[in-house]
Amino acid sequence: MNKKEKKYYTPQRFLKKESVEKHRSDYAVFFTFLIIAALFWLLINLSQEYSLSYDMKVYLQNPPEDRMITEQIDSTVTFHITAQGFYLVKLEFMHPDQLMVNLKNYTIHRAEDNRYYISTQPLKEDIALLLGISPSQIGFSKNTLSFVMEKLAKKKVKVIPKLDIKFDDFYNLYKPYQIKPENILVYGPKEVIDTIDLLYTVPVHLTNVNESLEVTVKVDVGNNHFIRVNPEKVKIILEGEKFTQSSVQVPVSNPEKNKNIHTFPARVTVFYNVALKDFERVKSSDFTVVPDLEHVDLRKVSRLDLKVIRKPDFVRDLRVEPPRVEFIIEK
Repeated sequence: MNKKEKKYYTPQRFLKKESVEKHRSDYAVFFTFLIIAALFWLLINLSQEYSLSYDMKVYLQNPPEDRMITEQIDSTVTFHITAQGFYLVKLEFMHPDQLMVNLKNYTIHRAEDNRYYISTQPLKEDIALLLGISPSQIGFSKNTLSFVMEKLAKKKVKVIPKLDIKFDDFYNLYKPYQIKPENILVYGPKEVIDTIDLLYTVPVHLTNVNESLEVTVKVDVGNNHFIRVNPEKVKIILEGEKFTQSSVQVPVSNPEKNKNIHTFPARVTVFYNVALKDFERVKSSDFTVVPDLEHVDLRKVSRLDLKVIRKPDFVRDLRVEPPRVEFIIEK
């Protein structure tokens, strides 16, 4: 190593270095105590009670069914909270900015004409529950919340379900669906509900159905915010059954006594679908098949179409084979 690059410390320089390290240690102790003192000061202050005010947007819901809220005069409520600083700091970051008020749970007072109000006193419990504090810690800048309600006209209309049903193989509806209730009440301005003759449900899509079902579905009012319906939902009852195909031999009957018509063949086969539980109930005598003579000139045709004029109510999808027959008229 080069002599010029060597460093030598005299006793004086060693003393100076020790002095610097001592000052650094003093600064560290000072700042540590300063931070501890600040924390104690903060804890003492946050443990004390303070009062803060918050604004909360109010949404009124579920007015009386024959009324509609057309204006919220007091759409915002200012409330004051008295609590420890710890809680208020937390509340500053997580306090809700809106309050849903279910009018069914409050006494509605009439002021004048169509103007109504509710007392804010019962709101204390709702807000206290929402914020997790005692109702005694809450105060309001207003004693009441005012709003305008208009009386509605009402009308009973029919509900028609929008159904898209796909059954498993061999399954189908045993009888037409039922809807309960079939008619519902519609509330709204008279000029609006006068244009409504029926309502539909929201679409219902069902697949692989192989049993009876009961579906609860909402009535669709679209984007019409001026009407309300009661009830808002209806039940659709679907009775599903397994079906099978069968057939019977049926004689072709003479539809008119004054015409002595003989068909060839004299008997035909009627194919039909029937629920398994009704299979044994079907008899050949339950069917009546006749030639269709409506608008037919017997002198100009050699064959007649056949039609079924009587059948059991519980069979469906009928098909006659052959569908047309030859005939002769005896004089």
